[in-house]
Amino acid sequence: MHLWLAILLIAAMGLVLGLLGGGGSILTVPILVYALGVEAHAAIGLSLVLVGSTALVGAFLHQEAARVAWKDGLLFFCFGIPTNFLGATLSRHVSGTVLLILFGVLMEISGAAMLYKRREAGPDDQRKIWPVIIAGAAVGFLAGFLGVGGGFMVVPSLVLFLRIPIKSATGTSLLVIAANSALALFGRRRSLVVDWHLLIELVVPAVLTTYLGVKLTEHLSPPQLRRIFGVFVILFGLVMVATNLASLVFKH
Repeated sequence: MHLWLAILLIAAMGLVLGLLGGGGSILTVPILVYALGVEAHAAIGLSLVLVGSTALVGAFLHQEAARVAWKDGLLFFCFGIPTNFLGATLSRHVSGTVLLILFGVLMEISGAAMLYKRREAGPDDQRKIWPVIIAGAAVGFLAGFLGVGGGFMVVPSLVLFLRIPIKSATGTSLLVIAANSALALFGRRRSLVVDWHLLIELVVPAVLTTYLGVKLTEHLSPPQLRRIFGVFVILFGLVMVATNLASLVFKH
């Protein structure tokens, strides 16, 4: 029964990932831990493989409609590599509960910013390299510090700072998530243990619903997609902050 529940929840994760370009790791780890009883460190490793492979498939699906900014995405990832390692090092000195509260607050800020975004970038809008450097480094640090793929931070950064249209930002975010996941897996290569049988059972529904999520973006206007992203991120951030604040209060 728990496996079927996990498959259903992972399918929902794939839908969110394909539709919004984020939400993979922050949803997958709790599903693996609480629905399947996977040990936390093993869940992180399995999540990286599952989310990374699913995000890569999603990026190529978006590319079919020419919605992946490959140059911006790869530059975004490269500039975030050094700060990703820095964030991961600093995070060891902060409790997991505090990290999740910080991430929840960041999600609310990102969601609100997306809701207040007024217009899409036009074809004549020029983009400079320095916003890519700053945004990539900042998201890389936060991804390493918070231990997540960073999709919920990548999409707003691409839209708000690099002026990439929301649909292109969604596909490009999946490329960055796949690259970040591969980087994290490389860092964990010596201690990585993956249940390949479980991975195959979960990756199939995740990829299928990611395909559905990508197709849904074709029927949504950019403002609709921004609103869905903003509302989803704000609500999820509120749940994370409330849950972890409650755990801090009850501990004391």
